[in-house]
Amino acid sequence: MKREFVCIECPRGCDLTAETAQGGVIVAGNFCPRGKMYAEAEMTCPRRIVTSTVRAAHGMIPVKTGGEIRKEKIFEAMARIRALRVDRDVRQGEALSADIDGEGTPLIAAASYRNGER
Repeated sequence: MKREFVCIECPRGCDLTAETAQGGVIVAGNFCPRGKMYAEAEMTCPRRIVTSTVRAAHGMIPVKTGGEIRKEKIFEAMARIRALRVDRDVRQGEALSADIDGEGTPLIAAASYRNGER
């Protein structure tokens, strides 16, 4: 299988071509090693950091995953995020869920929240 990508690892935005072969993935067009690693990951197991918000008693709390999650698990993770409700004070960087994707990736508060104040 052959695919083309624009690398997002740095501002250069290299046009990459990746093709699966017997020994792995052949990548062309990358300026740096990060482009090669990006294309290989996109071909074998694409992952993303997810950002969203969680409902709180008096507003919303911005959140993000504590690492990249498998692309195919994003909808499952979003369903869990939508189900969360917070009715307490939260500090920026605090984990609101220890395992949002079923693989141990935490969901982290991106801002502090004081219950009753917004």
